[in-house]
Amino acid sequence: MQGLIDSTVTRERVTVVTAPSGYGKTSAVSAWAAVHRDQVAWLTLSAFDADPHRLDTGIVQALQSLARSGNTDFAEILAVDAVSDDPGDTLETLSDALDGAQRPVYLVIDDAHRAREALAEGLLGALIDTGPDPLRIVVVGTSYVELALARWALTHRRSSIHADELAFDMNEIVGMLAGVQTDLTPERIFEETRGWPIAIQVVQLTGVSPLSRDGHDDELMRDYIREHVLGGLPPELARFVLHTCICRDLTVEIAAALSDADDVERLLHECVAMGLFLDRFDTDEGAVYRWHAKFARHCNEILELSQPEKREQLHRAAARFFEPTDPLTAVYHWIDAADFDAALSTIHKHWVGIVVGTESAMLERVCLSLPEPYAQDPTVLLVRACAQDIAGAQDVARLLLASAQSRAAEGDEDPSFELSLPRAQLFLLDDRAEAARACAVVQAQLQSADKGSIQDHAALLYLLGWTEMRHRNNPERTAQLLSAAAQEADAVGDDVLQRRALSHLAFVLAWTGDLKQAEDVLADLGERVDDDGPWHSYAGGGASTAAGLIAYFSDDLPRASQALSQVLKGGSGKRTFAGVARMILAWTAAASKDPQLRRRAGIELHALPTQEAQGVSWNAFRHASLAALAESAGQRDRALSIAARYAETDDLPLLSVVLAGIVRRSGDPLTALQMLRRLVRYQTISYIQVATLITGAMVQRRRDNLELTHSLCEQALEIAERQNVRRPLCDGDLEMRQLLTEHLAWGTRYEDFVAVCLRPHESNSPLEMLSEREKAVFDQLRTTRTMAEIAQALAVSINTVKTHQRAIYRKLGVASRREALRLLS
Repeated sequence: MQGLIDSTVTRERVTVVTAPSGYGKTSAVSAWAAVHRDQVAWLTLSAFDADPHRLDTGIVQALQSLARSGNTDFAEILAVDAVSDDPGDTLETLSDALDGAQRPVYLVIDDAHRAREALAEGLLGALIDTGPDPLRIVVVGTSYVELALARWALTHRRSSIHADELAFDMNEIVGMLAGVQTDLTPERIFEETRGWPIAIQVVQLTGVSPLSRDGHDDELMRDYIREHVLGGLPPELARFVLHTCICRDLTVEIAAALSDADDVERLLHECVAMGLFLDRFDTDEGAVYRWHAKFARHCNEILELSQPEKREQLHRAAARFFEPTDPLTAVYHWIDAADFDAALSTIHKHWVGIVVGTESAMLERVCLSLPEPYAQDPTVLLVRACAQDIAGAQDVARLLLASAQSRAAEGDEDPSFELSLPRAQLFLLDDRAEAARACAVVQAQLQSADKGSIQDHAALLYLLGWTEMRHRNNPERTAQLLSAAAQEADAVGDDVLQRRALSHLAFVLAWTGDLKQAEDVLADLGERVDDDGPWHSYAGGGASTAAGLIAYFSDDLPRASQALSQVLKGGSGKRTFAGVARMILAWTAAASKDPQLRRRAGIELHALPTQEAQGVSWNAFRHASLAALAESAGQRDRALSIAARYAETDDLPLLSVVLAGIVRRSGDPLTALQMLRRLVRYQTISYIQVATLITGAMVQRRRDNLELTHSLCEQALEIAERQNVRRPLCDGDLEMRQLLTEHLAWGTRYEDFVAVCLRPHESNSPLEMLSEREKAVFDQLRTTRTMAEIAQALAVSINTVKTHQRAIYRKLGVASRREALRLLS
């Protein structure tokens, strides 16, 4: 094997060693690396290295460690900033340092599958693609690695070492079994194991095949483990192995809870050192140990047969250990201990945290596995109803809710059911008033003395915020709930819930018109904004929808379309953010006047729900979308007919702004103003303030009340500029453009903002002939500034401004500033 690795790394700049667990990948590469000890930098990844920046830092530190150990060929690498945010700069420095190396330098990335997509990103991706020739990279991991590095693997087919090459051949099996007492022939062992290294090691240790499906052989394997593996160990260590095997994954703390041994950490180290089917993984939070599944299964069977009471005692101890931090695992252990009352109690106390997390489907399966009468417990039925709702089976969820209420009514008073019912209603109720009552009850519960664990508290805060958001209750309280949920989730290390809460917080802030703060939240989230669990299809896409809404009101229509399209491609549930995204996409398409985008947006509307669900008036969303598209297509009468249906609406702020805009552009700003003024509950929202003030200014302009016209216009601009709300001011309406042009002449503190708002959107506009710099100069020409003031505003010389001005006039075919402005008015 060393020869195969040696020849591959000599021939290829990148070697990929991939195989399932148990094929001895790390052992094989370690043996090879021992021969080149002073040339090998070794980096073992953990689950946390899926972050590209963290992975980049680990690579640099591993190479620096090699340089410090005595390899002076590339000592310059010690000057590299290991935590740099610029992988390009790091790559350049590494290349310079390594180019002078007299011998190859090997970088081994072990357990590389833990990096997931980060393998092909950042510094490692760059080193694989264009790294210096003296640096030879060996990537070791499961088959996922080859998928992540598919492009390299396909173009360098001889660079991969697979499981069949790591498997033992007949000669190696013969050598390993020399002196082993077994009736198995090497041929039979090879036939059954196909050379799987860990299986051969079991044969070497026990003398029997671990893969036989024959019941007798399985029993024989268990007997060998009991008599020869455990029987050959010191009693303390054998007892430790048998007791801790009830948990597949171990930490020192878990092992201590299960064992009466004094030095648990030492015993774990001994198990690893002796090859007792226990692997150790180093993480930022400490060492994690994992028993091999087959070995653990046999040990559990031995424990059940020989000490059934001890086995139940151990499962109870494990359940008590896990309940505060991992209640679903605790439920599994209670069930294994046949303590169904305790299992039910744990479900009652912690189900919200589990369902709001990533394991709702697993919890429902556990509920279904409970024996009677536990499976028909009213609270268990509520839990199943919420899990079904998340899975998209709303009809089943309603049936289970009705069944739960019926069974609760038939029995004695059940405090657990009374506590759980309003929490379940937050998932299941569509009626706004009923949902508000449930929210009030749950908030009162949160103020009680028994608030449960921090995880449960964070989940309840999030669930309240999620419900308040869907039912458009107090926006300020909604933002506070989601923000508090994110903070508490962060405090307990629940990254999934934290990011989901922040994603929804970004949407709430955008919906309430605080676009700047919403952008700050999105910046904190970065690119990975949605979790991959069941909640993605249930409530995913909040951050991208927020980004689309921000871009729409900022009048950045291409960015809005891109963000909203991302929501639809990502598989978000159509009854939540994907539905909202389809509506905003229709408005964006209408504003852009792009026929292709309008057709696509019209098709997407077919996917909107046909009735109110999750507290959302989906029919109203569809109508507002159709009205915008109809107006954009020149069907103004149809658009006005739809808008008239909602003229008296006082509870749909987003829709009312869009529909009032349609009415205003039809020449009726007074009716549009009346529509906007009905939104009394939402008058603090920035885009409603801007739309109301600018529409009021238009009404006063028609009445020749110029002082009030421009006062209202300036107020609108102050709010619009602060939150970058441009859409109500640049919707293509000629009367609006005239108002803003007159306001420029009147005098305003927001000349630059108005100038950009006056820039036309049409793809065939003469403005499209101008470069971006020329467009910036043209925006300034709309203002009352002199050439010197324009130069100062753009931080360029007057001659530069005049050069751009001449280019603009030439491209537009005009001779003066007045003609240019008239052409694009």
